[in-house]
Amino acid sequence: MQPKKNLLEKFNSSNPWNLVWLSVVAAEIVAALLDSAISLSALGRLNAGLLIAGALDALVIASVISSVVVYFVLKEQRRTENALRRSSNFLNDIIHSIQDPFSIFSSDYRMIKVNHEYAALKNRSIDELTGAAKCYEIAGQTEVCENCVVQKTFLSSNPCAKEKLLLLPDGTPHWVEIYTYPILDASSQVSHVIEYMRDVTDRKVSEEEKQQLIEKLEQLSKTDELTSVLNKRAIMERLDYEMDRARRYLLPLSLIICDVDHFKQINDTLGHAAGDKVLRVTAQTLAGVLRKPDIIGRFGGDEFLLILPQTPLEGAAEFAERLRQNVQDIIYPGMEVKTTMSIGIASYQGNPDPNDIIRRADIALYSAKKAGRNKISF
Repeated sequence: MQPKKNLLEKFNSSNPWNLVWLSVVAAEIVAALLDSAISLSALGRLNAGLLIAGALDALVIASVISSVVVYFVLKEQRRTENALRRSSNFLNDIIHSIQDPFSIFSSDYRMIKVNHEYAALKNRSIDELTGAAKCYEIAGQTEVCENCVVQKTFLSSNPCAKEKLLLLPDGTPHWVEIYTYPILDASSQVSHVIEYMRDVTDRKVSEEEKQQLIEKLEQLSKTDELTSVLNKRAIMERLDYEMDRARRYLLPLSLIICDVDHFKQINDTLGHAAGDKVLRVTAQTLAGVLRKPDIIGRFGGDEFLLILPQTPLEGAAEFAERLRQNVQDIIYPGMEVKTTMSIGIASYQGNPDPNDIIRRADIALYSAKKAGRNKISF
């Protein structure tokens, strides 16, 4: 709690020179009264000469007193000004010694202090930033930007922080962490807010590279190296998910198992390199026919498994015919080989075990092969 000021302190705090004028007047009055009292006491009556002498004495006394008061007032004022100047210089030295962007905002969103790093980040001079314009006006806006942490601190009286991507004057992206701290006045209201920025670009780049590496490794762990479609583990995970979704929302679901007819013969006559090329091209052909929600994976060897969400058996049969025709039309540059594909289809019937629908699709595939290959069975 601030101590209460007496009348003299209030009088003096409004203007230090008030004390000088008060001292002069008081000295004049006191001297005149003393001389008048002496005259009356000595002569028993008023004496004009003594009054004049008393007035002169009073003037001398008042001059001496006022000179002493002026000396001490000026000395105190000079001491105060020097102290303020030293404090201001000390504050400026501190602000400009900070290696990260630093600024102080007043309650009307004007910047009263910024360091060289902050000015360089904003590509403006310190004088431009600390002029009469508000911070958002300098940025060409009509109001405080969304999610402004300076505004949040003014409203909440609490420190705030956020990450922000900035563009340097040369266009280089620059990640910073922004911290704000409130400065409270005597009534515990936020009078100013300190904003401090810390460069975290290297950390963000490392985090992004790490995340990209994780995503790449995850993708590799789920992708068949030869054909670039999902591997068996990944396609089975997706089948579990789609079956659960079909069961929960009562949606149709169909499954296709297909393989390349006489693939072993291709390997034996043309070699494994030719067989690998057939598998890659076949996988690309199948993937090219898929709709957006459909999923393809290599189930093993020359077998591929396709999941058709929200597709009944009849729709799956029509889709399978397009697959069969596209594989039959494949041309392999530099290879005298024609490929066909046998296809088995099964629909989801409520059994939560994925092996059930796979088993039924596999039986259908066997039926297609038994019927002469290049066929569709369900």
